[in-house]
Amino acid sequence: MTRAKAAERLCIALDYADPAAIVEAAARFGPRVGWLKVGLEAFVSGGPALVEEVARHGKVFLDLKLHDIPETVERAVAQAGELGARLVTVHASGGRAMVRRAVER
Repeated sequence: MTRAKAAERLCIALDYADPAAIVEAAARFGPRVGWLKVGLEAFVSGGPALVEEVARHGKVFLDLKLHDIPETVERAVAQAGELGARLVTVHASGGRAMVRRAVER
């Protein structure tokens, strides 16, 4: 496996509360890794604009562990995609219908 191919398998967790630190890390590591993970703490501190900014530096894995009624999760996943997230986590305990609706987005 080439070095570039191996880097695509890496995901760096941007688990900071400070949006400026998150963007700085995204700019530094985005070109070197496959995924940039934005978790719940980061999302709450920086909001949707933070996801958009991080997405300028690489592929975003938005780790919010969504769990709600199927329609709400479907719409939330769609909005996450509009922000630039390429991967979003959902709780399987939300049931088949919820997971199916999330995947359809």
